[in-house]
Amino acid sequence: MLRTPLVLITLAFLGCSHRPGGGDAGPESDAGADAGTDGGVNAGRDAGLRQSLAHAHNDYRHVRPLLDALEQGFTSVEADVFLRDGGIIVSHDAKDIAGELGALYLQPLAERVQATGSVYGDGGVFYLWIDLKESTQALQDALAARLSQESDLTTFEDDGGVTLRPVTVILTGNGVAKKALVARPGPRPFIRDDVLAVGDPPADNRWGYYAISYLNRIGWDGKGTIPEADRNILQGLIEAAHRTGRKIRIYDSPDTVPYWTVAQELGLDFINADDLAGLSAFLAQP
Repeated sequence: MLRTPLVLITLAFLGCSHRPGGGDAGPESDAGADAGTDGGVNAGRDAGLRQSLAHAHNDYRHVRPLLDALEQGFTSVEADVFLRDGGIIVSHDAKDIAGELGALYLQPLAERVQATGSVYGDGGVFYLWIDLKESTQALQDALAARLSQESDLTTFEDDGGVTLRPVTVILTGNGVAKKALVARPGPRPFIRDDVLAVGDPPADNRWGYYAISYLNRIGWDGKGTIPEADRNILQGLIEAAHRTGRKIRIYDSPDTVPYWTVAQELGLDFINADDLAGLSAFLAQP
């Protein structure tokens, strides 16, 4: 594992340039994303997806949570969580339960890391976004305890140091809960996101990402040509995030080729998709 002061990583990130069909690792990592194969996905296609940081929105709603995303070469997935009967369940509303966080995500990822050294066996970082659907102290304590059992998660120190590991957990969702969790003493096996606002401080090892609603900012439906005003808004969001040294994910965005094309061109860090196969096919194109 590599332990690096976050300020150096942030400066390196700000110096990175985006390439068509590609993106850099998160602000806590300079790990590369080279070719590799998994689940029958050919090497070139798989490498392209991992470089672009394709993100599976509400991943647990797919037929095979996590596994469908891995088969398509995604490097980022999202799981919504509640605490019920002492267990951390994955569900959007605590009614239609997909399973338990450990069984659906933590254990399968740990098994892959144990087998090949990283999720795809290439040394790259995989991102697990945990969406906290409630603010209770009980959920915070249970999640912190459960994640502390995992040895393959990137950890963040109070002095700004970061120990890079194969899986980075990003806390999203309830603001009270995620801010309280990252305020705990280090080493912490998670970092958080937030919304974008004027005057945000530079990225640090507690807050390193943004998650922004497409529907709240942009009116384009993802068909045809993006209006200039909407393109400028999208570009402005990405550039503002990058000026702070943070990565940005925009959710509830269109599952369309025109939108994915613009997102790539503008250097959006995490390309959001519910249509895994669709984004996979798009990113497979030369």
